[in-house]
Amino acid sequence: MKERTTGLLLPGLVLVLCAACGAPAGVVPEAVAPPGSDDGAAVVERLPLRPGYYVAADIPCGEASNATVHVLRPDGGSYGGFTTPPYTCTFIGITRAGPSSYRANEECGSDHGGRGTETMAVTYEVLSDTSYRSVNADGWESSARRCPERQLPAFWQELDLGDYVD
Repeated sequence: MKERTTGLLLPGLVLVLCAACGAPAGVVPEAVAPPGSDDGAAVVERLPLRPGYYVAADIPCGEASNATVHVLRPDGGSYGGFTTPPYTCTFIGITRAGPSSYRANEECGSDHGGRGTETMAVTYEVLSDTSYRSVNADGWESSARRCPERQLPAFWQELDLGDYVD
């Protein structure tokens, strides 16, 4: 039986990020119709969110903690959180469901090993290129907004996550 990873924030590891792998902030690939699609849903490469630190919407940036912060990688293909144990989630398929709504399949797992990965479906409502609300298949809801590194507590400012965070 698979164990569920708890504390997911993008529905919630220090990611090893390299500045060389980043796409320019705000660059979002155009949607392309998937082959054989009957419902008109468009496949997209990534969510239209800027990479960087995201903090739970009800927490001030300056009060971010392991439980409330996660990092969206520069390529937009994955994110990670700093809970115990840290986790990473990789987008394995994203379709546009409406003007600002996206359905994503994610594969998430612990970075400490010993726990399996979990695949889950998540619906994202992208409010802007720096904020979103999400609901996963079992009803867990979250919302977050991007926080510039300089507004986070000192610990987060001292982490070397590459040049893509501001």
